[in-house]
Amino acid sequence: MSIKKHETNDNIRVISIEENKSSGEVNEPVFSKGLYDWVMFIFVYYSRIRETLKIDFESFIVLQVVVSHSLYHLNKDGAKKFSEIEKNVELLSISKLRENNKLSFASIAEVLQLPRETVRRKVLELNKKEIVQINDTSGIILGPAYKTIYKEFVSKTTVDMSALVKKWKISGALDKLLQMEKKDN
Repeated sequence: MSIKKHETNDNIRVISIEENKSSGEVNEPVFSKGLYDWVMFIFVYYSRIRETLKIDFESFIVLQVVVSHSLYHLNKDGAKKFSEIEKNVELLSISKLRENNKLSFASIAEVLQLPRETVRRKVLELNKKEIVQINDTSGIILGPAYKTIYKEFVSKTTVDMSALVKKWKISGALDKLLQMEKKDN
């Protein structure tokens, strides 16, 4: 247990551990513990993408743009619970979006700052696995295989994320994270 000292003029003031915890310093040991937990979460997440979904990380990010686009439209009439989204995954894959809202290779490429040809190749690979579909009317939408991904992969990721946040809460890293603000240097 360490005690931190602050000097004020000629006086030395001893600060309690609780007061020190609330000082908001980023380089406290809690930061390295929180960062370690985050890095381990990312390692497991990346491995599950490769092993469970059988796709590379770049394809996964392309898929996330399609998911994001679908969720944006789903949330237009209000936020949804996990179970409501699960029930609506099939609807997301068959929804007929207005033509001006359809997701294209070019729009995904622009969002991700990737070459359009790379995006096209990744989408075609995802289409073969029926994770996404390419539809003339709706553009690129979620495919029927996404229902399984949502049920299994998203569920596991949600549980893993919950465990990470609980670790951060116990270690004090969550409070530090919530108190952080961008500092202009």
